[in-house]
Amino acid sequence: MRIRVTPLTTLVMGTALFTCACASLNTTQKGALGGGALGAGAGALIGHQTGHTAGGAAIGGALGAITGGLVGNQMQQQEERSDAQQQEINRQHREIQKLKRQQSSQDDERY
Repeated sequence: MRIRVTPLTTLVMGTALFTCACASLNTTQKGALGGGALGAGAGALIGHQTGHTAGGAAIGGALGAITGGLVGNQMQQQEERSDAQQQEINRQHREIQKLKRQQSSQDDERY
């Protein structure tokens, strides 16, 4: 029995593999990988029109990886800033709750 591989099967398997491979990557690395893949695809299509498919894919992949890495890095920095802000908000919230409990216990002692 022969297994028939269709373009849809290839796409689904490639997407699944890509998703699994990206699980341990940070945002910058994911951006570079995704940009490289998209750039290589676009470069291959453009290069095919001029008869230089491999060259187009290589150039597109490199430019896509650089661009994707830059965008991914900016996104990662924003995530880190947001995380730091949320940690500060949580710390302040805990401090406010602590002060409220102290004030409440002092009020109870007065009466």
